Amino acid sequence: MLEPPCHPSLLGPLLALLVAACSAPSQPEPKAPAADTGAKLERATQARAELATELTRAPHDILVHCRTTGGDCLISVAERREALVGKHYLNACRDPDPLKQSPCIAHELEQRGERADLTAFYETENWCSRKLLECMSAFVNSAEQMAIRQRTHERRAQVEAAAESAIADRAPEFAKEKLDFMRAILPPNGQAACPPATPEECEKRLDAPSADFEAELGKAPASYDEKRALALYAALRRAEADCSAPSLGCLESELSQYGASPESDKLLKQNLALLTQQQQIRARANVEAAEQCISAGVTQHSDRIVSAYQTYAAEPASYPLLRLQKAFIAMHQAQLWCLMPLGKPKR
Repeated sequence: MLEPPCHPSLLGPLLALLVAACSAPSQPEPKAPAADTGAKLERATQARAELATELTRAPHDILVHCRTTGGDCLISVAERREALVGKHYLNACRDPDPLKQSPCIAHELEQRGERADLTAFYETENWCSRKLLECMSAFVNSAEQMAIRQRTHERRAQVEAAAESAIADRAPEFAKEKLDFMRAILPPNGQAACPPATPEECEKRLDAPSADFEAELGKAPASYDEKRALALYAALRRAEADCSAPSLGCLESELSQYGASPESDKLLKQNLALLTQQQQIRARANVEAAEQCISAGVTQHSDRIVSAYQTYAAEPASYPLLRLQKAFIAMHQAQLWCLMPLGKPKR
């Protein structure tokens, strides 16, 4: 059946008939809970809080293991959430992150007086929490599992402390610096066109490389390959750094609308190359000394950069963009010159 039109120009005799059709549907009155439903909800709520505390105190790596290998109940909880969202039209609670979706569902059900469904939802979550706690208890009581955990911790520490991991370890930080630079050479409208990746998007990128790295760390002594572990760790950190790649590409494409030219493209590449050179030195240099070089360059050139940016942002065009890029080159070059002695091996 077609819905009646809701147009403000319809006046006269039809207005009274259309008011009801055009108005938002009224919210149902909260249902008065039955005594037994209220008691069940109270027990389920208390159990949920206690189980959440136990899970919070659990070792994170064991919890992750149980969620991955013995967390089939999490699928049931997710299905229960989706069923409730559909049944009660909880469109505001459509979120892929369960840490956001569950509280939203609980709040909406409480507000609507749907105590029976809220109780059943909590009981499903509690059942799954107990399953995870049982899995973790079995893990802790398994000498073999605890031995694997111990050598995994030791190997991870060795890999992270290795000299080969120094550059890889700072890859996410350095990727963000390049992203920040790209934002700094665009006016506000250009920046807003390219929002950063969400944490959920980044986590998905890390699933496969993280699983590969953890599997190698947990291998038996005869099968463990330290070089492969180092390579997998570097791949994991690069994957984390790559979370910024879509935003970086988006920002670069936005420059075409704000004065980019072949000459400014060359200056952009020069700026990014200078940043890469800086970062290669900083990955191995004394952190405090390196940061002093970076700070000194900012102090020396910030006034010129700010002035150039204000002119460019007020009226984005080719010449102001060139002027801004050259101001950044002067700063990046000064920082690099300061850093170079820190990158030389000590005799």
